Amino acid sequence: MKTLRSLIILISLFSLTSCTIYDNDVEGTGDTVYTSTITIRSNDFEPEDDFISVAEYGWDNLDEEMVDFGLVLGYIRFEGTTAWQALPFSVPFENDLVNLRYYFDVDNFSLVLEGEVGGNNAANADLFNRDQLRVVAIPPSIIVKAKGLDYRNYNQVAEFYNIK
Repeated sequence: MKTLRSLIILISLFSLTSCTIYDNDVEGTGDTVYTSTITIRSNDFEPEDDFISVAEYGWDNLDEEMVDFGLVLGYIRFEGTTAWQALPFSVPFENDLVNLRYYFDVDNFSLVLEGEVGGNNAANADLFNRDQLRVVAIPPSIIVKAKGLDYRNYNQVAEFYNIK
């Protein structure tokens, strides 16, 4: 009896640490992780108001299925560095705090700069000039939830999904 209980506990512990694949019952899903690297230019950003500027980057890998059920991630690598930082990301800059975030829709990925001080749009955009934006889109058919997999850590995501 003690052996049976030990076996049940062992199986329970194993099941807690194994990978679970989400099943979204979506037809026609692919098994390709899509990535794109974009060099950010300060003139990519169009002011929306005194605080927010948006850079729109069309990306035809974002179809309705990917937008509704997939996982779309954004990372930034600052010029002269090798580390990728997950978005959203906040940077203190002069007398401002600049928030870099993103949104996406079918065929489009947009990078959003939002400052806390009005009228700093051009200076805030210059802060990210020549930095690299990495977009990763994971189809719903291959999204995996694994203990210890941190989707905010680009290196873990790249290794797990074999992104070159």
